[in-house]
Amino acid sequence: MSNEIPVGDFRLYDNYIPQLKAGNWTIKLSQTLSAVNADPIASSQQFVVSAPQFSMDVTQIVNRFPPAGSTGLYGNSLPHLVLNDAMLPWERAMKGAASPAQPWLALMIFAESDLIGGENNKTRTISSTVGDFLNLQPPTLIADIVKENDIDPGDPCSYIQMPVSLFAARAPLLSELRFLSHCRQVNTSDKAIMGLNEDGLFSVIVSNQFPAAPPAGSSQPVKNIAHLVSLEGMENYLTANPAFENFTQVALLSMASWVFYTLPDLTEDFRALALNIANNSTDKLWLKLPNTIPGNDTYTIEVNKRLSDGYVPLAYHARTGEDSFAWYRGPFSPVLPAPLSKPTPFFTSDAAIIYDKAFGLFDLSLATAWQAGREAALSDRNYGQRLLAFRKKAHRLTDSLYNQLVNDYFSVDQVSALNIGTTIQDELIAILDNKLIQDLGATPNTSFTPPATGPAANPDLKTFMAMPQVQALLQQMVNDDLADITTWLARLLLFYPLPFNKLVADDRMLPAESIRFFYRDPNWADALLDGALSIGLDSSRQSLLTTLSKGVLHNGAMEALAAYRDRLRGVSPSSLAVPAVISGFLLRSALVSGWPGLAVRGYDAAGNLLNLLRMDHLSVSVLLCLFDGVPAKVELSEPQEGLGFGVDDDGNTVLRSLTPPDTGTQIGSPFPVRPAYMRASAARVLNITKLVAGLNDKLGVNLGAAEFALQMIKSPEAIIFNSQSI
Repeated sequence: MSNEIPVGDFRLYDNYIPQLKAGNWTIKLSQTLSAVNADPIASSQQFVVSAPQFSMDVTQIVNRFPPAGSTGLYGNSLPHLVLNDAMLPWERAMKGAASPAQPWLALMIFAESDLIGGENNKTRTISSTVGDFLNLQPPTLIADIVKENDIDPGDPCSYIQMPVSLFAARAPLLSELRFLSHCRQVNTSDKAIMGLNEDGLFSVIVSNQFPAAPPAGSSQPVKNIAHLVSLEGMENYLTANPAFENFTQVALLSMASWVFYTLPDLTEDFRALALNIANNSTDKLWLKLPNTIPGNDTYTIEVNKRLSDGYVPLAYHARTGEDSFAWYRGPFSPVLPAPLSKPTPFFTSDAAIIYDKAFGLFDLSLATAWQAGREAALSDRNYGQRLLAFRKKAHRLTDSLYNQLVNDYFSVDQVSALNIGTTIQDELIAILDNKLIQDLGATPNTSFTPPATGPAANPDLKTFMAMPQVQALLQQMVNDDLADITTWLARLLLFYPLPFNKLVADDRMLPAESIRFFYRDPNWADALLDGALSIGLDSSRQSLLTTLSKGVLHNGAMEALAAYRDRLRGVSPSSLAVPAVISGFLLRSALVSGWPGLAVRGYDAAGNLLNLLRMDHLSVSVLLCLFDGVPAKVELSEPQEGLGFGVDDDGNTVLRSLTPPDTGTQIGSPFPVRPAYMRASAARVLNITKLVAGLNDKLGVNLGAAEFALQMIKSPEAIIFNSQSI
């Protein structure tokens, strides 16, 4: 499992070959009866092992590099993509391959002028159907593949066309394919979930070609088109000197495609974007409005203090008709507020309004939180039904417990012995023994004064329900009912149902290409909880029960909150401890869209990894992270499953140790790749066969796909924010 891999590390595998390849299969059975002279009994059954053949679900793509639509210094990088299905590149058989480890997919890079047709599509793909593609006629060469029985000729597909000479120059050889795909396993605990496999196992497909880059001195971008193509059925042409006969062009099925641009600058590579985030901040990296107002009078000082504390002035129309403004701060605060002391929950939003008499202004932060919680509760019928069922059962339990307590045979110190499943008679029989029965028949002692009994010796209902023993019994007895409620409340306290404008009220607080840190305001979260528990209250008794049971629900919700992300990931919770302080950050950057698997790690002052409570994309370019605790430093790094491949500016890769080499090679020394191992001196296509042989000779080993990938990985980049920089 991925949790066996330390956070930030990864493990490489050559491949993940299925036991049975995709295709049409037939099972044949026969039996001969030797005792009789009869024909053999035979039966056959056809079945299909289904896998993508003419098209692929693009949601399988976890990461593309270079990112779609991006620009950057990509001329020395080998484009690649990461698939969530670890087995996909090996699910189809390549005819004539020496090993089942040869994948059927390849990543090829083109200029617009390389492709024929598809002029109306930015990636030059041609939309078609399976039937029409299979009916393409010479001089167009198509793959020699057999349509599987579960595919309809009318199913859609896309393909690209190119001259046969270009295909021969660019396509990897059949023997090279296995070095261009491998599996990578990572620990996914530092990533947004996004439907990732809990085992953290991915497949990676790397191109054998460097992108086209601008010539020296040019500032114009160069467009590159990446296509993930199927090479199934093209095996006869994946040779050094293929014979195309009378064919002049090749049509290849395109499973996925995207466009990126190369420029001779660092506009949108990881390093430049990360540094831009750090350097773009004119103030500390806290979530608040950036500017203060000049002046030192009482009112200006108050306004600047509010702005510094993360408040935003918002237009406010009072019920009496006046137009003014009110202060508002969401659940994310640049300061950690002191807990608000209140004897009962807020039962209305008005109760949560704070009025500043000194300046005649309202603070509507907690009132908004209360209303947001109530709106979320009212929008979910299932939650409302569960909460109502919990209250009914809680009423029955407390009534039954209290009725047992106020009879003559019990006192307050016996609360823990009360049992909701028994009657008063059952409880009485349980305390009788032989000696007591004998004493009942003896002559009564007239000097004995019985202790006070009945309700006068016991607490009233309100005091009784507030007793710790009763609270513990209540939580134990309704534990099954609490599970669904506390899970829902945990999602609420992690702010899943809330709209973004409740979290960040002014977009100036989170400008483009910025990161902003914050504490979670416990008072805001508490008011949010009050609002969610406010539905269905129609009597003072229910209000009392809500007051007394809120602690049980809050503790249960916080325990569920601590384990919520781990359970979403399908792993055992790393912690069930209730978080004392929650903090986090919002990142708005092309880093989020360009690197969806961006790795995030928070560390305390002792260097221990903090538990991630939530990590989600709120939009294509906005990432929210919540930590259990306050990090002393936060590290953002390229995703382990999507680390780039290629060479440095001098065309070298760095030799990495696999086993102690016998050749005397110095590990860490540069190994020249470009132009020494290209198919032609001016070409951008790697000679994989020659390159692998050169690395084998240098390292004294026999490289597999995983080892080759390790040699070609470019060093990952990361940026660290520490508490001093924040």
